[in-house]
Amino acid sequence: MKADGRWQMADGGNADAPVVFQLRRLLPFACCLLLSVFVLGCGKPATATTKPKLPADLAGRFDAARAWRDMERVVGFGPRPSGSDALAHTRAYVLEQLRAASLQTEEQAFTANTPRGPVAFKNIIARTRPDCPPRFIIAGHYDTKWFPQMKFVGANDGGSSTAALLEIARVLAGQPVDAWIVWFDGEEAVQQYSDKDGLYGSVYMTRALHTQNKLRDIQTVIILDMIGDKRLQLTVPEPTRPAEGVPNRWSAPVVQQAFAAAATLGLRDYITLLNHPMVDDHSPFDWNRVPSIDLIDFDYGNIPRDNNFWHTERDTLDKCSPESLRIASQIALELLRRLEFQKWPPK
Repeated sequence: MKADGRWQMADGGNADAPVVFQLRRLLPFACCLLLSVFVLGCGKPATATTKPKLPADLAGRFDAARAWRDMERVVGFGPRPSGSDALAHTRAYVLEQLRAASLQTEEQAFTANTPRGPVAFKNIIARTRPDCPPRFIIAGHYDTKWFPQMKFVGANDGGSSTAALLEIARVLAGQPVDAWIVWFDGEEAVQQYSDKDGLYGSVYMTRALHTQNKLRDIQTVIILDMIGDKRLQLTVPEPTRPAEGVPNRWSAPVVQQAFAAAATLGLRDYITLLNHPMVDDHSPFDWNRVPSIDLIDFDYGNIPRDNNFWHTERDTLDKCSPESLRIASQIALELLRRLEFQKWPPK
C-alpha cells in the first residue's frame, strides 16, 4: 500500500436454454420456477420479501485461534516476495486449506514486467458459489515486499491478511452468497509504487473482470491489509476520486456501512477514518467506480502515528495477536452481511 499516489485505470448474453414440457399444464409451474430461480439466484440482492441469506451470527463464527495457527504457518515460510519458492509454499498451503473446506479454487496466473524484470504472479480465488459471478470480493495480499538485504517476514503486512482470509473463507463456505475470497499476488511494489510498479494482482483482476464484462456487476470489494497489529486501530481511507481528490459517491456508502457494522458488534472504537489518501488493492476497483473499502491499520509501531514497524525486520509475530485478526475479520463479515441486502445506485 502507499499513502498517496496517482493512477488512471482504463474504464474499461446471456444464453437461455428453452425448457419444453410435453404436458402443457406444467408450463405455468415451470415458468414460475424459472422466474424464481432468476430472481433469487446468482447476482440478485435479497429484498424485504425474501428471507435473510446470511445468518445473524455470521461474524461470530470466525475462529481466531485457527486463523492464528494459519498465520504462524504462513510466517514460518519466511520472506514471501512474488515469484519466490516461499510464496509458492504459501500458495500450496492456502489451496490445501480451501479444498479441505470444500471451496472451489482457481489460480489466476499472469506475467508482468517489473523493475527487476518479468515476474510470474498468481492470484488465488475461492468461490462460495462456483456457478455464479461475484457480487462481492473479499480480498487481501499474500506476498511480502522484496528486500534483498533484509529478512522481512511480513507477519502483519502479508501474513495477517493471508490467514484472516482463510478463516473468512471457511466461514463463508456453503453460505448462499455470491462471493469471491481472493489472495492478491504482487500488491507490494518492487521499488516504489507508481502506475508501473505495485498492485499487480488487483490491477490484473480488475482488467480481466472488465474484459469479461463482469466488473459492473460487483456490488462491493472489501480489502483486508495489516490487520494483525496488537494495537489494532483500523484507519480506513476516506474514498476520494483519483483526479479531483473529493469524496466519491460509490464507495462512501460502503465506508458508512463499515462503521455501522463495527458499532453493531461493539467494535466501533477499533475503526476510524484515515486523514490522507491511501493506494492499496482496493484502488483499481475504486478508480473503476466499483464500491470498495480498505480495512487497514496503517499505524503499526511503538510510536503513535509513526508506523515504524512497517516494512522493517520488526514486523514479526510477537507484534500481532489473534484478537486483532478477529476484530477486523468480524467487521468485514458483518459488513458483508449488511451489504447483502442492499444495492448501491448505478455506478
